[in-house]
Amino acid sequence: MIELARSAAGTQRGSGTAALVGQIWRFATVGVLATAAHLTIYSVLSELLVVEPLAANAIAFALAFGISFTGQAGWTFRDDAGGRWLTSARLTRFLAASIAGFAFNTSIVFVIVTWLDYPSIYALPFMATLVPAALFLLNKYWVFGSASGADKLVPTGQPENGKPVHFAALQGDTSRSKEKANALDRI
Repeated sequence: MIELARSAAGTQRGSGTAALVGQIWRFATVGVLATAAHLTIYSVLSELLVVEPLAANAIAFALAFGISFTGQAGWTFRDDAGGRWLTSARLTRFLAASIAGFAFNTSIVFVIVTWLDYPSIYALPFMATLVPAALFLLNKYWVFGSASGADKLVPTGQPENGKPVHFAALQGDTSRSKEKANALDRI
């Protein structure tokens, strides 16, 4: 019985890792698409349509922001159980996270280029790794919260003599988790 329970726990961890890797991949894909859209829109507006560069950048940022939010909310961190992924609260938090990411990015450039007096190219590896990682964590645990699989686990029953305490997700459909826990007790 113990080995079966351990094997089931190992399978859940493995599938959780695979889900996390998939989520990171989707997050990166949406980020690359939004960045490509920003650069393309900016280039078309400023070079072909001769829109003032700052205005072109603002328009491109707004459109890329929309692409990024829609992709992250609707694909990367979609909450299929709730069905409500497009909310004003998530949009507001996503904007705040984006501003925080910009501030973090700017801080990296300031420290490396201004304070340490290194060439600006030295900032790129930090900008390309630390900022996206921080934004992923902000989006997963704060912006989209429970939609990202960040549900907290709570005990579903009292511990009995020698039997493990089972856990179920705090949000969402806990009946399936309880059924799985009860099935382990029957084994």
